[in-house]
Amino acid sequence: MRRVSRIEDAVDRLLEAAPLAVDLVPVPEAHGRVAAEDVRAPGPVPHFARPAMDGYLCHDADVRDASPGRPAVLPITGAARMGELPGQGPARGEAWVITTGAAMPARGDRVLPLEAVRLTGDQVRVERPPGKTHIAAPGELIREGIPLVMGGSVVSPAAAGALAACGVGTLRVHRRPRVALIATGDELVDATEDAAPLPPGRVFNSNAVTLSGLLRDIGCDVEYHGIVRDAPDGMRSAFASLWERYDVVLSTGGVSIGRHDAVHRTWLDLGAQRIVGRVDLKPGGPFFAGRLGRSWVVGLSGTPAACLAAFHLMARPLLMRLAGRRHAVRPLVDVALAAGFPRATDRTRALWARVGPGGPGGPAGELLVGGSAGDLASLLSANALVLVPAGSPPLPAGSRVTALMLDREEDRDRLTISAPRLAPLVIGIVGESGGGKTTVIVDLVRRLTEDGIRAAAVKHAAHGFTIDTAGSDSARMAGAGAAVVVAGGPAETFLRLAGPADHPERLVALAGAAAEQMWGAPPAVVFIEGFQHPSRPVIQVGPQKPESEAVEVLAALPAVTGGNGETLEAALRLVAEAISLRVRGLPAAHHIHEAQPGRSAAARRSGAAARQPDD
Repeated sequence: MRRVSRIEDAVDRLLEAAPLAVDLVPVPEAHGRVAAEDVRAPGPVPHFARPAMDGYLCHDADVRDASPGRPAVLPITGAARMGELPGQGPARGEAWVITTGAAMPARGDRVLPLEAVRLTGDQVRVERPPGKTHIAAPGELIREGIPLVMGGSVVSPAAAGALAACGVGTLRVHRRPRVALIATGDELVDATEDAAPLPPGRVFNSNAVTLSGLLRDIGCDVEYHGIVRDAPDGMRSAFASLWERYDVVLSTGGVSIGRHDAVHRTWLDLGAQRIVGRVDLKPGGPFFAGRLGRSWVVGLSGTPAACLAAFHLMARPLLMRLAGRRHAVRPLVDVALAAGFPRATDRTRALWARVGPGGPGGPAGELLVGGSAGDLASLLSANALVLVPAGSPPLPAGSRVTALMLDREEDRDRLTISAPRLAPLVIGIVGESGGGKTTVIVDLVRRLTEDGIRAAAVKHAAHGFTIDTAGSDSARMAGAGAAVVVAGGPAETFLRLAGPADHPERLVALAGAAAEQMWGAPPAVVFIEGFQHPSRPVIQVGPQKPESEAVEVLAALPAVTGGNGETLEAALRLVAEAISLRVRGLPAAHHIHEAQPGRSAAARRSGAAARQPDD
């Protein structure tokens, strides 16, 4: 029995499949099919020179020196029309009527547009000849030898039109995959116009509807064969009646390890060879793919989110290969998580997400599943699957991960999931001015450094600051207009940028980039003194500012005064321990909040707001 655990290995095994047979079809029927050959333009289109405008064909030498004082007057002695043989053309001193698209006669090298001449009887009068000849060379529409269709690409309407324009009458294309779609499960009911209200324990069959659309979108010929109940004999009979008639039999449900999950066992009993079994993936791990005769049999999970994840990650690449597509795997993009993912992963996670352009650091991904709309409804706006490999620690917001883009065409043949690059834990240090925020940061940085954790600090200097002595070399460089000044010394380096940094995200990104350049990794923790922090945890020092809101208050410390040294020392020790545990992905050993009568409503809701989406 063959079992493939890694999702990357599963995709590799499936993509060993061979494309389906080739058909020779008339070009008008090739639209939407996958080309099985490269086709280049056999000749130029059009294959003759032609006028670009309606007008009069003449010789350039007869009109080039014309002027109002010395006009050129040419008798009209013939005509060249579209669709007719071109003829000899005008002699010197003559003009012919010519229409756009007509073949150029043997004589004549300039076309005078209608608006450039005055017609007098059977003569044309030219006073100001136009600068252009208004004659299009052969190949104006299609040049000889350019690629019209490439093997493995879908023939577009424009490509079919270009083939026809070149006189290509037939095209070799791959046969469309014929797919039998079935749903399994005693609980399923197909939604119909007159469907009765469902009793408890029954659900409408949505997977088949979604998969049918996804299959047709990639060019499959799909036939839905209804719901197959979980009874083994009925399932065996249904499966046996289908596999010889289709290239792929695709089912949903019944592929897990439960008592009634009999899809994989039924296919094996019918003689199928297992190609891929259960995959180390959540959601979508319950999976089966095998070969029976010339057919593929594929079983997906019955849970909608898992069914669709496995379809996009494994079934779709297989179908793209069978269809003859040049590539079978969609683009993989490095994205930053807008919010963190708080769980360590014991298997590869496929997280539904919405990826947008993001900020200066590139695309950003918002995790969707687990929202208030419900798991399935949350997928409506998804355009990506964020892939987090097994063995990954909890991911703070800003961590960079691999995303499979669901709204882009395939561009590769391997699924490669990179290890996530963890962003630092960013903590705002907030409170009234003079409360001791800097003292708290200094103490926490010292404690974390002693614990082997690299920390960074960002200061919001609202009233400006002095970083260099007036007249020093670096100050003179900045004063001269240098956009960036870097001063490197034996023990430290500082970076001076011309321009304000009015957003904390930019400062965090700058601190992370500097740390990666210096030490090859971002800091584990970044403390930000000042700014507002509605979406990140904070440490409150002293009284809370009236306008401040935070999603999570890690700790509320008293203002730093001369009389609370021992109390503050104990509190800071607990805070540092909690931060250290959080950075290492371990549960906090202490509840570090003191009594917080002034805590904000947002902070009091932090337990619910901080819960992250799951599947």
